[in-house]
Amino acid sequence: MPKATHPIGTLITSLAAHEVQTIQWALALKLINTETIDRGKRQDALASPDDLARWWDRACERCPDECAVARASDPISWTSELLVAVKVLRRALRALATQVVEHLAVEEKDLNTINAILARGYTALEITEQGTVKTVVRSHTPEQSSVLLPIALSGLRLFTESDWRRLHQCQHDRCIVFFYDSTKSGTRRWCSPECMNRARSIRHYQLMKKKTEELS
Repeated sequence: MPKATHPIGTLITSLAAHEVQTIQWALALKLINTETIDRGKRQDALASPDDLARWWDRACERCPDECAVARASDPISWTSELLVAVKVLRRALRALATQVVEHLAVEEKDLNTINAILARGYTALEITEQGTVKTVVRSHTPEQSSVLLPIALSGLRLFTESDWRRLHQCQHDRCIVFFYDSTKSGTRRWCSPECMNRARSIRHYQLMKKKTEELS
């Protein structure tokens, strides 16, 4: 795949608790990181519609503003079709994150997946309790978009409002988590302290093994 001269500026990841509360595109990052690797095997936290429902409830507790779509208050129907649609969106978001992090050309098909969902929504003005007005997002098809549209909007902000140079994939070679580096120095390399410790332990083991082999 060719290198991109100017990758789309913005992106994705697994975040520490304080970061989830401050970064306004956390919902998209949290969805991407429902795919992980455990003991060399790829794991999917969204294996069933019930898993999706539980994940959504937890995500919305942490990102309530991102989850809200005006006039989408009807109960969500957690179907296999919705699960498939969420996974398609996740695949597009992960692909775009990978392309940005690795400085690759962005694939049009991944943008199309997100744009098709964004087309279901529109912005409007709404009166607040204080009698002023605010911008809200409404959906043409709330019964289909109460989950997909907020995630797509979060991805939109991710790709247009963040600093893409701070988007990284964990440097532990057995981890596929993306994270947005919000540290002042911008030098974070791992998604979590646990991954950092595992990576360093593996590196130490490899160095000791190499020294032993050289001495034998």
